[in-house]
Amino acid sequence: MKKIFSLFLLTGLLLTSCSDFLDLTPQGQENSGNYMNTEENAIKVINGIYDILSQTEGRGPDGDWMDHHYDFMLASIATDDAVKGSNLPDMPQLIDLEDYRLQQGSSLATAFWIHGFWGVSRSNYAIKNLPDATIPENLKNRLLGESYFLRAYHYIYLLRHFGGVPLFSAPLNPSDFGKTVRATLHETFEFINADLRQSIELLPERSTYPAADMGRATKGAARAFLAKSLMYQIGVDAECEHTWNDVYNLTLAIINSGEYSLVPNFALLFEYENKNSSESIFEIQAADGTASDAPASVGNAYPLFQGNRESNTGANTGWGFHNPTQNLVDAFNPSDPRLSSTVYGIGFNNEILYGVQMKFNRTEQGSNYLNRKAALPFKPSLDKAANKNILIMRYADVLLIHAEAAYHTGKEVEARQYLNMVRERARNSSYCKGYVSGSPDGYTMPVTTPDVPNVNVSGTALLDAILHERRLELAMESNRMWDLVRTGKLVDTVSKAKDTDLIGNEGRTDVEVRHEGIANRIRNHAFTGKDNTVIPVLPIPLDEVQNWGLEQNPNY
Repeated sequence: MKKIFSLFLLTGLLLTSCSDFLDLTPQGQENSGNYMNTEENAIKVINGIYDILSQTEGRGPDGDWMDHHYDFMLASIATDDAVKGSNLPDMPQLIDLEDYRLQQGSSLATAFWIHGFWGVSRSNYAIKNLPDATIPENLKNRLLGESYFLRAYHYIYLLRHFGGVPLFSAPLNPSDFGKTVRATLHETFEFINADLRQSIELLPERSTYPAADMGRATKGAARAFLAKSLMYQIGVDAECEHTWNDVYNLTLAIINSGEYSLVPNFALLFEYENKNSSESIFEIQAADGTASDAPASVGNAYPLFQGNRESNTGANTGWGFHNPTQNLVDAFNPSDPRLSSTVYGIGFNNEILYGVQMKFNRTEQGSNYLNRKAALPFKPSLDKAANKNILIMRYADVLLIHAEAAYHTGKEVEARQYLNMVRERARNSSYCKGYVSGSPDGYTMPVTTPDVPNVNVSGTALLDAILHERRLELAMESNRMWDLVRTGKLVDTVSKAKDTDLIGNEGRTDVEVRHEGIANRIRNHAFTGKDNTVIPVLPIPLDEVQNWGLEQNPNY
């Protein structure tokens, strides 16, 4: 199949809802340039781009089945934070992804590719047709801002998985087929950055949205994603001319906007009922619905994919993927309340989840732990369509980016200030909801003050503390890979955690699997970036390589 070409021709308007603000009647395929001449239709087009964010396993735009394609598959499972999980034979391609053995022709890599370009194609339809739409100018500008933001979002997704990719700023014509070259990593970054700057100009602040539109892209979200894009680019792109001062100014603007604040209790952040909190800068919306699969589903399969495979009263049952590692657990001070909101499982807190002692089957897990941030206290009526949002960008992340930018611009006092804001919140938080047996809804405070003191160090020790805090605070939230890559620590860190530290685990099913020789495999399927950073990439689908004349990624 000519996947990119098919996506851009078939983008149509097959629109469904994925939250209250997307709760609109699905539309049939439509290619008319004047379709967006009514406010209702224009909004539906943009809602159709958001809809892709929550879609995972299911029919793609061409009708073919697509594998799961969560961010955490590469961003977490292929790092020291998590393992594949489930039982050993389940989803073998995900084993290959974790082990850096994924091969050309992988349907998993193809799903990543399709998902990203599907979002780009829908965004381009909107960006082309909105300017001429006969709708109020303020609404038109906002919808354009959302479209640019969402195109950037999907290109970030593609860049992280494949490196530089073909760049499309408009829908394709049949005469365009096969004529777009693959952009460089630098060019792809700059395309993303331009879209996000356009979004900053066009989008309103969060506080101006009515409640029914909560969850849409905002000026703060565009600034946060641009800051994160620049932070990554500064670390890996040898042609990058941006500086940490650019990152600093973006995060300072978010802080000074007064639009966001840390939720006082970390434990509240990941419960299904606490959507779009004061800390949320961008999250994928979900709601209860009557369909399990895309495109009609309004929920998501996020809790199902990561839930305990053993059935238990008072908790969701799932497929057992994306298991936190012992290495991650050991990175926390045992008294840090955030650990209880990050993991649950065998040997942790008497196996209690939501006030009930759980049963686990170690042969159905890849480690002793499961992802607490994805847990639910009940089984959804539709397994693959849970009413639980997915936090993508939150204020604590911005504060830590700001701390790092302050460090790199010589403002160590300010760096410590914002780092310690995050640590202070952790120190004053409760354990996770239902931490104590018999109290499924309770938030129990630690008896003694957690050992999460303020950081008072300087120099490289301060930078190390900021990066370590990012690991703890944002664990299992699809950030770890990109922090390791941009700081040049990926190969050594992952090799130690998944290889040398696990010597002796070969052939056992009760411990984490050793990935012998993983360092060489990471380097084998990677580009070399700025300062010899190792940038791992997945194989581009073979038919895309052939039909578009694209250069395949290294050693696939």
